[in-house]
Amino acid sequence: MAKIYAPNKGYAGVTAGVSFSNGVGETEDKWLIQWFEAKGYNVVEEKPLKEKVKEGQKENTKKKSKK
Repeated sequence: MAKIYAPNKGYAGVTAGVSFSNGVGETEDKWLIQWFEAKGYNVVEEKPLKEKVKEGQKENTKKKSKK
């Protein structure tokens, strides 16, 4: 999932099929994410929860030390 931030922070409407409220929209469509970036929108991609959990598990196993 990616959050798309419109140049107009108060924008409310639909652009390229993405609904915006207060200048923020969301999409999972990779093509649209690239399109918005090319048009000057700020895009923040969020990792899916499964990936976050896997990373957390990797960090926990790395931090454990043998005594």
